[in-house]
Amino acid sequence: MLISLGGIALVCALLLAVVNALTEKKIARVQSEKTARAIAQVLPAFEGAPIDTVVLLDGTEFNVHKAMAGDSTVGYAVESVTAGFGGPINLMVGFNAAGDICSTAVISHSETPGLGAKITEGESHFRTQFDGRNPAEYRLKVTKDGGDVDAITASTITSRAFTAAVEKAYNVYLAASGSNTDAASSATAPQDGEGGSDEAN
Repeated sequence: MLISLGGIALVCALLLAVVNALTEKKIARVQSEKTARAIAQVLPAFEGAPIDTVVLLDGTEFNVHKAMAGDSTVGYAVESVTAGFGGPINLMVGFNAAGDICSTAVISHSETPGLGAKITEGESHFRTQFDGRNPAEYRLKVTKDGGDVDAITASTITSRAFTAAVEKAYNVYLAASGSNTDAASSATAPQDGEGGSDEAN
């Protein structure tokens, strides 16, 4: 029995290894394409491939994508993650050279359909209210907490998480652009080219 169980376990392990080897590159390619689409969505038109950088801020690494047009910086796209109601919310937040928020894009989330999942609605007021705002003047907290952000009805937890991710991204932008030196960054090679119920509290 032990030999049989050991053989079955070995076969299963080998099958998992083969499946992983066959799908790893495809998964990486899909993720790269999703990231590239998000960068294009949150920034003005730019030339060539963005310059990818890792910024270390408060002990956490953030991926930053610097976009150029000729010798001028068009803006920075910052990947930011916070814990939402249903799980992590992964955002791409774009900033122009002046520090204004160009736009935001949700890369992944697990928020409730019809409630917290409204963060993915492209033309919803919740997402568009950030566009064109400068966090130096626009208070990145929901109105319930004394800020300027209108929360999604019945989804305060998700709204707070999304807003916190934008605020994190802004602090990373300040570090990446040289406005804040309390961070370490390293340049890398340029790149090519949804559960649970939500509630307010």
